Amino acid sequence: YSYSLVPFVLVRLMLLLRFCNSFNLDTEQRVVFSGPPGSYFGYSVEFFTNASSFSVLVGAPKANTSQPHVTEGGAVFMCPWSKSNCTIISFDKHGDRYFHIDEELTQVEFKSHQWFGATLRSQGNNILACAPRYYWRTEQDIPFADVTGTCYLSVDSLRSFVEYAPCRTERHGPAGQGYCQGGFSADFTKNGRIVLGGPGSFYWQGQLISATTEEIVKAYYPSYFLLFVNGQKQTGQVQSSYDDSYLVLRNVFQMGSYFGYAVAVTDINSDGLDDVVVGAPLFMCRGANGQLEELGKVYVYLQKGPLHLEPSRTNPVGSQAFSRFGTSLAPLGDLNQDGFNDLAIGCPFGGEDQQGLVFIYNGHEEGLEDTPTQTLSGQWASRAFPAGFGFSLRSNKDVDQNGYPDLLVGAFGADKAVLYRARPIVNTNTTLIVHPTMFNPEEKACVLTSGDKSVPVSCVSISFCLLANGKHLPSRLGFVVEIQLDNVKLNQKESTRRTLFLDSKQSSLMKNFSLETNGDSVCHESKIYLLNEADFRDKLSPIYISLNFSLDPHAPVDEHGLTPILSHHAHTLVQQQAHIQLDCGEDNICVPDLKLAVYGDKTIVYLGDENSLTLIFNAVNEGEGGAYEAELYVLLPPDADYSGIARNNDTLTQLTCSYEAQNDTRYLLCDLGNPMKSGSNIWAGLRFTIPRLKDTYKVVQFELQIRSKNVNNSESEVVVYEVEVAALADVLLQGVTRPDKVLFPPPSWRMSQGLREEQDVGPELQHVFELVNNGPSVISLSSLEVRCPLRAQGHGLLYPVELATEGPLTCSSQHTFNALKLKGATQLIPSTEHHVQRRDVHPLVEHGNLTCSTVECWKLQCAVGKLGRGDSVILTIRSRLWAETFVEVRSMGLKIKYIVVAVVLWNKPDSIYFVPVWIIILSVLVGLLLLSLLIYLLYKMGFFKRSDPYGTTMEKAHLKPQASSEA
Repeated sequence: YSYSLVPFVLVRLMLLLRFCNSFNLDTEQRVVFSGPPGSYFGYSVEFFTNASSFSVLVGAPKANTSQPHVTEGGAVFMCPWSKSNCTIISFDKHGDRYFHIDEELTQVEFKSHQWFGATLRSQGNNILACAPRYYWRTEQDIPFADVTGTCYLSVDSLRSFVEYAPCRTERHGPAGQGYCQGGFSADFTKNGRIVLGGPGSFYWQGQLISATTEEIVKAYYPSYFLLFVNGQKQTGQVQSSYDDSYLVLRNVFQMGSYFGYAVAVTDINSDGLDDVVVGAPLFMCRGANGQLEELGKVYVYLQKGPLHLEPSRTNPVGSQAFSRFGTSLAPLGDLNQDGFNDLAIGCPFGGEDQQGLVFIYNGHEEGLEDTPTQTLSGQWASRAFPAGFGFSLRSNKDVDQNGYPDLLVGAFGADKAVLYRARPIVNTNTTLIVHPTMFNPEEKACVLTSGDKSVPVSCVSISFCLLANGKHLPSRLGFVVEIQLDNVKLNQKESTRRTLFLDSKQSSLMKNFSLETNGDSVCHESKIYLLNEADFRDKLSPIYISLNFSLDPHAPVDEHGLTPILSHHAHTLVQQQAHIQLDCGEDNICVPDLKLAVYGDKTIVYLGDENSLTLIFNAVNEGEGGAYEAELYVLLPPDADYSGIARNNDTLTQLTCSYEAQNDTRYLLCDLGNPMKSGSNIWAGLRFTIPRLKDTYKVVQFELQIRSKNVNNSESEVVVYEVEVAALADVLLQGVTRPDKVLFPPPSWRMSQGLREEQDVGPELQHVFELVNNGPSVISLSSLEVRCPLRAQGHGLLYPVELATEGPLTCSSQHTFNALKLKGATQLIPSTEHHVQRRDVHPLVEHGNLTCSTVECWKLQCAVGKLGRGDSVILTIRSRLWAETFVEVRSMGLKIKYIVVAVVLWNKPDSIYFVPVWIIILSVLVGLLLLSLLIYLLYKMGFFKRSDPYGTTMEKAHLKPQASSEA
């Protein structure tokens, strides 16, 4: 292990820890010890007993002392636990030693940077402190020195100091004990022997060396440089295959778990056998992202027999990467007084600010608890170097003599050490009695006074007693006791609250009590009053009377200023129950028999429609007792909505219903009575709409059930009412022709010898068809077939030119439109008129009553897409009448009339022959000649010279009135 620590990259992620109610170590009254800056004060910590008083020992391996010419030789500080001032223990007052070698004064030992105090242990009044990086020079010409390490032992309560350097021998160099680093680890056994670890002996095979304190003191001579201790025991060198064991292990530490870096022995499961706990601060496991994370782990091995260790089921794992969880371990003893020893685990580079953490784990029959009961956090955030709070731990000592073990934590990066003391534990015994345990609403045995009024009410009595004791407690303790009524709610609705009062006229009562800790108990009596029994619904569930107590935060502290805490075994919450007397016989148990029948006014609902539905139900209770808080539960399908209560029938009961929703579940609750008495027969109706049907449904179902709060027979059978889902659509097919009448032959039409343009064929017709869905359902995958006459008796009737569609319509035909590739006079524009007059859709040929079976027709097949309610598709066909062919057909005596498309009217004269021009001219001239002759004859006969029978105007003026009147 390298003592020159390097900063680590820490991940600032803390797992939320669950804490129990036992926080034994007092964090408010902690004692903080400080050392010289940069001295690594707190690298090692230890307790020490001197003259029946406890002190704290703190190692500072980089501290400077008064030793001459020694730089950062290291020191051990002694700190009285009740004070924060510390003083250096002078284990070694001398500087480096020099010997004459070949008549030249030569430095033979080097105490600078020796890390004295890196290892620190005590037992009784003896203290052992080691400097594992101490080295000395065996010969002048050797270019390097032997890092043998050395230790100093203090005996007789700091009155005597002796050096113990078992690796400083003539077996120097790497082959011997030259790289021993004796004191890298050290401890006292139970019988007082000292055991040192030297990992570098014999080509890094490692070595253990042990001797008693008496043997070490007896062999010590200050003037001797090489000392031999009689009775010393040590491991020897083995075969070369074990060479470099420590170095090989050291080189793989960043890949391995560093299993064994910290080891502790304690009886965790209280079976009388010591158990072993091993820290692995570099343990790695895969995190949530699947990648390896260095979290650290602590292994627990329970001793089932002599040296028979079995792994525990619980092995705590760190929660933060690179936090070095398991770097230090400290058996605490029975911290929480539950009969099992507890353990502190150091996590020196943990915490959100890398301040370091210490976790307290309680023991139990099977090992350690899954989660820590308390977490101690360092108060010094990381600077250029981590504070290292928790790097060193020592415990299982009672410095303040209050009967509970305390914990010492070192934070060498901040040059601090912290003492946490355990608080006294209070054991309690609490009783709560309710008498009688049944409220009888008919018996008003108590009187509740409110102002000037006295109200008789039903009541019960309650009484409770509290007793407290424990080790080293103050003579008196204060408690806060709270009594709560109905604090457990089965239903959080306002209507479920029972009107319950204590003597304080409230539903809760809080009192402060002070009692002696010598075993005496304190008791209190009160009454509970039940008011307005008819106003609340919940008459079945118990009335909970809860008593909760805690220590008064303002209660006196013990002689050392510590506030006691309640034992984790204390049941701070005590509950009893009371019930309400029901009309259910002597046993107060109602057993209803609930039955339900459902009828509906519809069995089929249609896609796309609103689909109003009324369900009539009949609820019956045929049991021995009433059904309390009885409700009709209706589970709604996702397509249905609740409309209200059916009110069109006076025989139906008018219910109170509420609509509820939980996540994706929607339901209806209707009150059927509290109680729904035996013999009840309820008829009522519920109205729904089902507007959101999908074509994937076959049925829609409602689930109905009567539910109550009774313990026995609380529900009826579930009744399922189903309605079938069907499709219904009113489809309208309409057609129109533009123009609706055609005069044939056209006045200016002449038979053409060749067809180049569309008008050479004949007059144009547009046939428009519209398919409308009047709903309510959507139609899809439907087809539209149009047949038009093409030929009759071998003669063409229509010449199809162009096709246009609107809406989801796709058409196909075996006949080619505008097969002759004629130039169009007009271009067909899709119709936007949706108001098409309805016409018959079949053509008719008169004189023989011909159909498409005798007249050759061309067929247009169209696939209609999805049409919702009110949607339509329009098909427009533009064609030309074969005018020349119609003349030929007319000469054959056939009259063809299109009732749907057009009415063909034959123009006069009927002759189909042309009149020569000269005949026309001659006829005109003859006509003019005859007209002139007729005019001449009339002139000769005086036709144009007839006189007025009444003469001139003047003559008229002289006519007699009678004559004038006659005129």
